[in-house]
Amino acid sequence: MATQVPKNSNKNRPTLTVMEGREENRHMVDGFASAAKRRGWNFCQLLGINSDKLARFDLDDIPLDHVIFRELSKNNYHEAERLMYWLKQNHKVCINIDVAGRRMSTSDKHFQQGLFLMDPFLKKYALSTFEAKHKDNVISYIEANRVHYPIVLKDRRGTAGKGITLIKAQEDLDKIDNFSELLIEQYIQPECDYRVFVIGGVAVGTMRKIGDEQNPGDFIAWSAGRKKYPENNPQTLELLAEIATRAAAISKLEYAGIDIIKEKDTDNYYLLETNIAAGWPNFTPVTHINIPDLVMDWFEDIENSKEKSFAETITDYIKTRKKYLPMSIQKSYDQILKGQPEADKPFNNIFNKYPRQYLYDAGSIFKRLSKAYRDVSEHPEHANKYTNLIQEIESIPLSWAGNFIGPEVGTMHDGAILSALYLYLLHKI
Repeated sequence: MATQVPKNSNKNRPTLTVMEGREENRHMVDGFASAAKRRGWNFCQLLGINSDKLARFDLDDIPLDHVIFRELSKNNYHEAERLMYWLKQNHKVCINIDVAGRRMSTSDKHFQQGLFLMDPFLKKYALSTFEAKHKDNVISYIEANRVHYPIVLKDRRGTAGKGITLIKAQEDLDKIDNFSELLIEQYIQPECDYRVFVIGGVAVGTMRKIGDEQNPGDFIAWSAGRKKYPENNPQTLELLAEIATRAAAISKLEYAGIDIIKEKDTDNYYLLETNIAAGWPNFTPVTHINIPDLVMDWFEDIENSKEKSFAETITDYIKTRKKYLPMSIQKSYDQILKGQPEADKPFNNIFNKYPRQYLYDAGSIFKRLSKAYRDVSEHPEHANKYTNLIQEIESIPLSWAGNFIGPEVGTMHDGAILSALYLYLLHKI
């Protein structure tokens, strides 16, 4: 086992364990370590686990109660999958363990675009993406008008703008030797790119990136982002937050960096990818948002919820994250808690249109809560009729998003409304 645990660890304090074995990500490990120690937590970096211990599931001597799973450089894919299975079976508090399609698929950009296409809200933001395989296959997609020049060839698991090639004509295509791990993507002329960080169902910050304005043809500069700024436009932030949180939800990611591109001249937005192990070295200096501290907030909420009631957990979670929600959601949340007539009405279409995103039938739950809310807001003496409904809601496992929309997926946009309806009824009974 390759692990680093401080010798002065206090066994009475929780331990944050970061699974990261890549030396180039040392600064991120240090960021998590500092955030944990500021909270009085122990910290452990796990580079890998002895194969024999994994084979026997002999893991009790390793601190694995609170885990950020990034990359185990000392273990192969199958061993990593075995570890993730053990963590889930033993109900450990982990970030990005039970992801859509498992770890290898979730990092695959082709798989990601397929998830976006499956989602009724996200499909209009998905990019046309195909497996390259070989040159003749790429040409066939062009001849069939599935894509057109210029196109982009990109590594299906590439990061940080690496492994991306702009193909303007067949002469560029002829220069490519190996197509096996490449994807074909329709080129979008960018006005700008965005990186949105999502943690626990909310978009906590957005950075805008542009290329070299003096040399707009510098494709690499645009891919990596030559200049970076915080995005402050309220309308833009609300749209990007909706796109990003739903992209994280369909991917079952508690923590993710979502990349979105805005097309020049058309103002259309497209989802580029979700990043399961997103870094923040460029993000934090620009936005002044401390990502490790927000991750620690998430872990502490889960840890503290063990001693709280269902209602207290929901109330506290939303209270600390309400500022990240669109103003329209914040306003409706407050109106519902006050019992204002038809405050829930704007959300009928949302829950009717997108119910299959959730493990539990959010659409059905919304209809029943909404019906009860309207009844009790007009006739307070009817509140006791809904005691069984409240008990049923409280039997649903709390999600990592801090509400009852299901333990695997969800966004706070929807969860806050469901939570407000539940809390209003609970307080009236």
